[in-house]
Amino acid sequence: MNRLSAIDAFSPAFTRVSTMLFQPFRLSTWLKMGFIGLLGGGLATANMNFRGGAPQFPRGQFSNDPMAELGRIVRSIHLADYLHLIMTIFVIVFVVALILLYFSCRFRFILFDSIISGQPNIGRGWSRYGSQANRYFGFWLVFRLVNWAVMFFIIGLPLWHAYQNGIFSGDNSMIEFLKILASIALSVLAAGIIFAVISTLVKDFVMPIMALDDYSLGDAWSALWRVVSSEPGAWAAYLGLKVVCAIATGIGLAIVGILTILPALLIIGVPGGLFVLLAVLAYKLGGLTAGMVVGCIAGLIIAAGIFCWICILTAPVSVFFASYAFYFFGGRYPKLGALLWPQSTPPAPQPIPPMGIQPAI
Repeated sequence: MNRLSAIDAFSPAFTRVSTMLFQPFRLSTWLKMGFIGLLGGGLATANMNFRGGAPQFPRGQFSNDPMAELGRIVRSIHLADYLHLIMTIFVIVFVVALILLYFSCRFRFILFDSIISGQPNIGRGWSRYGSQANRYFGFWLVFRLVNWAVMFFIIGLPLWHAYQNGIFSGDNSMIEFLKILASIALSVLAAGIIFAVISTLVKDFVMPIMALDDYSLGDAWSALWRVVSSEPGAWAAYLGLKVVCAIATGIGLAIVGILTILPALLIIGVPGGLFVLLAVLAYKLGGLTAGMVVGCIAGLIIAAGIFCWICILTAPVSVFFASYAFYFFGGRYPKLGALLWPQSTPPAPQPIPPMGIQPAI
């Protein structure tokens, strides 16, 4: 079986995108793959606005120099007064992140199963790889804990010392806070690159080994490392090209989003607007409760429409990046290659033995 280079893997990945999404075109397939990709790729964003606890700036007379006034306002903010709000936000984010992490692990295997089979099927992937996904989730819990521990020593420890020294309670607390962040930015960048490489290797390559050979994560990692160490240049090229592809994809999605936002708003806005009008009418005729019920329905319709639009935009990206990783790895992992090229691979391929385990002769 030929080992595809990082560049050669582009062609079959694009072919997989065309086969799954365009031959034939089915809107349901796009929606399913977009949904699976959003969760399986670990893409999640959350915007939270806490207006009630926002700091109230002094309302004294402004000076003639706007920059001086802005500096005075920044220096007047005492971060220690808002520690309770910061802790509340931290707890909420932690719980939501834990839930999203579990679903991300489960849907990573569902994404793998959908790409290999060519048909998105959430139920099949959910039941087929349950035990592997639970072990995978355990790894990500430990990985996140290590990530947070490292970031604590890089970021949290200096900030904690600054808090104990009373810097955040002074008149220049915000200025000092920004200075501390600037001093540790390079360390954060270096740690982020290391964690990103580990995360990519686990998502793209350790996960398929766990899925097909049912190895523990340690055995799967050692099996992968044996392959990586045999040709480090090819794997470095893969990581570099994937970064380039991610940047190009971000630009492409932004352009496509701008081009499609007006039609999307029209399609979403017509039914959503009708329900908003119905909510106003229900409020006038049936009171506050009826208006709130219809208003909630209108909000759900608009939110569902926006989510479907995002799924459609990201479906090709989800299929491409997963396929790109699998085709690059398929020539180096016979069991995966047998699924990607069933007509050109010998039957009953042997699994990759973990490091230190010699295959039977």
